[in-house]
Amino acid sequence: MEKKIKFYYSLATYINYGAISILTTFYVPYLNQVVGLSLSEVGKVVSIGALFAIFSQSLLVNRLSRSKNKKKFIIINFVVVIFIIVLLMYINKNTVYFFAILYGLIIQTIGTVYEIYVEELSVRQKMEYSEIRKWGSIGFGCIVLLSGTIISKYGFRTIHLIGIVMISVIIFIITIKFKNIEPRNLRKTTKLSDILKNKNALILGCINILAIGTYNSVEFAYSAYLIEIVGNIDLANSIYSKSIGMRVFIEFISFMFVGRFFRKGSPKKYLIISFSIAAMRILLFSTSYIPLVVLGDQLHGIMYACYLTFLFKYIREIVDDELVAGTFSFVSVLGSAGANFIYPQMFSTIQGKFGYTVMYLVGFSIILIAILISIKILPEKKQIKLNICHFNHFKTFFF
Repeated sequence: MEKKIKFYYSLATYINYGAISILTTFYVPYLNQVVGLSLSEVGKVVSIGALFAIFSQSLLVNRLSRSKNKKKFIIINFVVVIFIIVLLMYINKNTVYFFAILYGLIIQTIGTVYEIYVEELSVRQKMEYSEIRKWGSIGFGCIVLLSGTIISKYGFRTIHLIGIVMISVIIFIITIKFKNIEPRNLRKTTKLSDILKNKNALILGCINILAIGTYNSVEFAYSAYLIEIVGNIDLANSIYSKSIGMRVFIEFISFMFVGRFFRKGSPKKYLIISFSIAAMRILLFSTSYIPLVVLGDQLHGIMYACYLTFLFKYIREIVDDELVAGTFSFVSVLGSAGANFIYPQMFSTIQGKFGYTVMYLVGFSIILIAILISIKILPEKKQIKLNICHFNHFKTFFF
């Protein structure tokens, strides 16, 4: 029975991240090549979406944690995603900024909402979440590889239609095969203020916006960067899709490897290692040499498997159980939407004045600073327990 449940969780995750790859990986190339936006205009669109995603993600995750029917809540979100994809096929320069708001509200949040939902399902049924999440990586990679070929032959609209079909299949699987999970405590609800009052959550969030935020934010320039290096759009798109497809295959292997051999390791240690891999990837990007750029891109697979596996584990170590989902959402939104609100304009300005090499070197420097800060101030689990113990002795002594 457990194997069947795990199969359907894995299948839905495979399809979900395949669909997400269409909506995220090819979003910037679509804006640049079809809608006709310049890199600076793309930066503005991304920033607008990110601003609305910051508020939307916290709201949706809070609603998910309080929902009495989480399965229904997830299904409704996916139905809205289908509506957004339909709109995406018809946007132009006049409507793209309005669409950016919808994109931020829904598309940039659905991945985190789904991830929290399935991670909770896995934990409650004593499954290792990384064993399910790895199928999301291979789904992402497979669709990226196929999408590159489909775009070159049939255009972007075809992959958007495929995305609608995939989301419909996810809705069907969740409706038929997923069980609803009740909130563990209906009386106590977690608010954003609870997260902001937690020092450990704030420290992790600030470091994440420096390290992973910078890492994610420079991604918006990758396709345009390849076009400048090779001087041919079709060749650049081919390299782009194959590079991303390969890196996600590496991510799949890395999830299995990390889940099997390193899952009992120190979460803090492996988070810092993942930040270091992220820095190395950006440094290789700065070379402008295609083999090294593509090699650097492959490091994403190793970094992300290590990062995501240990991020959940680390959060569970440093905050109370009722704050886990909210903290993950808070940290994720800072590293994605929050960073995309701040960094794209900054990096596009640097690129416009000094070129891609300097832009990537600035990104590398920011991540390196984040690593040094992480080593110094990220708390250890033992330190937290010790602090609690000291506090109890302190309270007993005085009261």
